[in-house]
Amino acid sequence: MRNYLIICLFTLLYIAPSYAQSPKWIKKVRGAQVAVMVYNAKGEMKETQGVFSDEQGTVLTEYDALIHATRAVVVDATGKEYHVKEISGANAMYNVAKLQIEPNKGKIVFLSLSPNAAAEKSSVFILPNVKAGKSTPCTEETISKAETFKETYNYYTLSSPTNERLKNSAVLNENGEMIGLLQLAAKEGNNAYVIDGNFIAQLKIRPMDAGNNDLKNIYIKKSLPETEDDALTYLYLLDKKDSSTYMSSIDEFIQKFPQNTSGRILKAERHIELNKYAEAEKLYEEALNTDGINKDEVLFSKAKAIYALNLNKTYSKYNDWDMDKALELTKNAYDSNPLPIYTQQEANCLFALKRYDEAQDKFISLTKTNLRSADTFLNAAQCLIVQNKEEGVLELLDSALACFSKPYPITAANTILIRADYLAKAGKNKEAVLGLNDYERLAGGNLNANFYYNREQLEIKSRMYPQALSDIEKAMALAPKEPLYFAEAAALNYRIGQLDDAIEYAKKAVAINENFPDPYRIIGVCYNQKGNKAEAKKYLQKAIDLGDTLASGIIDKVK
Repeated sequence: MRNYLIICLFTLLYIAPSYAQSPKWIKKVRGAQVAVMVYNAKGEMKETQGVFSDEQGTVLTEYDALIHATRAVVVDATGKEYHVKEISGANAMYNVAKLQIEPNKGKIVFLSLSPNAAAEKSSVFILPNVKAGKSTPCTEETISKAETFKETYNYYTLSSPTNERLKNSAVLNENGEMIGLLQLAAKEGNNAYVIDGNFIAQLKIRPMDAGNNDLKNIYIKKSLPETEDDALTYLYLLDKKDSSTYMSSIDEFIQKFPQNTSGRILKAERHIELNKYAEAEKLYEEALNTDGINKDEVLFSKAKAIYALNLNKTYSKYNDWDMDKALELTKNAYDSNPLPIYTQQEANCLFALKRYDEAQDKFISLTKTNLRSADTFLNAAQCLIVQNKEEGVLELLDSALACFSKPYPITAANTILIRADYLAKAGKNKEAVLGLNDYERLAGGNLNANFYYNREQLEIKSRMYPQALSDIEKAMALAPKEPLYFAEAAALNYRIGQLDDAIEYAKKAVAINENFPDPYRIIGVCYNQKGNKAEAKKYLQKAIDLGDTLASGIIDKVK
């Protein structure tokens, strides 16, 4: 019987979990493990745990629990609650995240991260669940395998599985230093593993993280990147749809970098987008009265915003925010700092106010600055075109095109098209065709039927008949249900003496629209040329019945 009891006792000891006699440092570190309460927009709560990793209240925890979270609360071992201020890093692949609590005056118990990797076969200690009793001992484990990831961080496999309650518990070495957080194996029954605490602690927000889906799936505010330039880039890339998060990020930027003009400008411009003009006005005034702020940038931002509002037909005027005010602010910005970009905005305002000659002078002056471009010449030309002044327009358009070198880049397409259109209006048809040829090459053939029809019209005027035939064929292929193009093909074939082809195309036009008079007239004229007077009169009469006045003068000449 005695032997039987000894065997049973031995067996129980063998299969029971391995609880270590609690190390001496256990009482000092137990308070570092915290509960993390996560809430979504519906108020539904998930609970996980994490650990304080520094005296500022940085919490290392799991990522999965934070998905779609709108707020989170951290509760320490004493029951004290801390509101999570922001997310300062997250990685879905490794299921880890870093949180920052609101500043507080109390002392925070935290774990020091081990600077050294733990060795294989070494003992480690898993802290009890945050809700476990004070007398609950650590779980002692052994590292069965140590690997690295991302070159410098450690990933440990433990010698046995563990239970759900210990998930995200801190794992410490024999010195009481944290080596990482415990994570359960993906497949139940497999050994647990530990993700390096240094990896989680070194997570941070970078400028391009504004579009990071791991972070976007968490709806709690994110911390800004550390440097001023990186933080500003992050703001520019941040999604404005979540207006409260966007605005709170800007407020943090203003607080951290009060003399950076962009913070208040971005916030004011967002208020204007939301039609909150009074709030924007207040911000602009605040910025103008802040020491160290670049006043010209503030004035320019306000001028641009008012200019854009006044171009919008749905805008209802706020106070004195009209186009004259936009012009005044732009001039003030230029007086403060004479930059060419302010001259450009002044020209835009003058053009909108229909002060075209003044606007043209400003655009011309820009051609002597670093803003010289095809657009400055095009805008100057437009000032003449809207006044129906022809003199000087073509020279400006030529100068615009001269801003590009051959072979023309795709950015020259707009300039080429505008110039070709003006050449056509000026009766310089062959030059206009050459311009449209350049445009076609840049478009890569991705053009509509109307383009080929318009070029065909210019080619006919230039007596470029083979090219005209090719273009009208392209127009018909792209728009096979448009009778105009078939009637045009018929007229062109008649012009070059291909009467049978002309009749065939005209009959196709009739088949598409039997009430279209032009193709009937063309068929009648072609039959008259072929000597078939009866058919000629029949088709010409049909055109007359449909209201074609030209056919009336032709039918009397058919003998």
